[in-house]
Amino acid sequence: MKEIIDKLNYYLNEICNYLEKGNGFLLKNILFISRLNDAFLEHIQCYNLDNETKQNKLTFEDVFLLAREIVESIDKSYLEGFDNLIQSGELDFSFENAYEDSQCISMYRKNQVKQIININREFNYNDVILLMHEFIHYTNGKQNSINRHYFTEFLSIYFEFYAIDYLLKKGINKDEIDYFCRFKNVERHSKALFEYEIVLLSFIKFGNLDDNTVSLLQQYLLNIKKEEFEKECSVLYKNLCLIEEKYKEKINGISKMLGCALSEEFITQNYRYILGTILAIYAYKYVDFKDIIYLNNHINEYDDKSVYEICLSIGIDVNDENFQQKLFTAMDEYIDNKKNYEKNIQI
Repeated sequence: MKEIIDKLNYYLNEICNYLEKGNGFLLKNILFISRLNDAFLEHIQCYNLDNETKQNKLTFEDVFLLAREIVESIDKSYLEGFDNLIQSGELDFSFENAYEDSQCISMYRKNQVKQIININREFNYNDVILLMHEFIHYTNGKQNSINRHYFTEFLSIYFEFYAIDYLLKKGINKDEIDYFCRFKNVERHSKALFEYEIVLLSFIKFGNLDDNTVSLLQQYLLNIKKEEFEKECSVLYKNLCLIEEKYKEKINGISKMLGCALSEEFITQNYRYILGTILAIYAYKYVDFKDIIYLNNHINEYDDKSVYEICLSIGIDVNDENFQQKLFTAMDEYIDNKKNYEKNIQI
């Protein structure tokens, strides 16, 4: 076990050095994020989120025009950019899963920004929802600000929820919409974080893992058995070894590249999707729609504010003692509404 711990300390040091440069929020708030994730995972696992989604014959043009309709209902100022996506070549649809995932890629070169939206088609109304999600990334991706990095998934997921409700109210058959796709996705991220959060938390709070780590955890943070901790260490160690092997040519002995590869493979994604979904669920019930649009339009101007301050500016107090209860109330209402949705109301 000592060899595993020694190598794991090396990996975690490289990971934390990398995270410190662009994901400091995770390092500073690992305990809060871990506890919130544990509660969220326990709650979401109470639900059966299975729903089969039928394919249909939606054309590329159908998807584009429906998404355009939703964009116009959000903010008409977005239309010029949306309408230019095809002509500029910034939007591409895959018909054979050519892309690893649907995505909006922003490439920054000096004073120029090149953005590309790639959509893996599912041949149902999820294509519209995916396009909306990625287009919101497009609207706030002109700058590479730190708070945009933290909030962009929240904003895209919020408007993803909006797009689902827009389609349902328009009369679209809910069997052609995977309305629980986001919840299933975030459950995977939540499970992944749950498997390594204690090890990461221990390293951040107490430094190198050693024979005293479990005692420190038990004394100051949580009750965990030595066997459980060692098992989590072994699992994380194996996963990080696989990542190092996968990217060995790219890393090529460069320390900063190792930290980047180990972090970007899952750590930087897991917590941002978890927080993004949690904030989107909360905001969808409790925050004014116009405040979310304003935040999306100005997120790159807030680098003098903390994540907490930005949340507070739109009415989300994550330190509120009732935050979790309000979150789960919003989540229960949203999921129950979709499960029981039958009568489609025309807009």
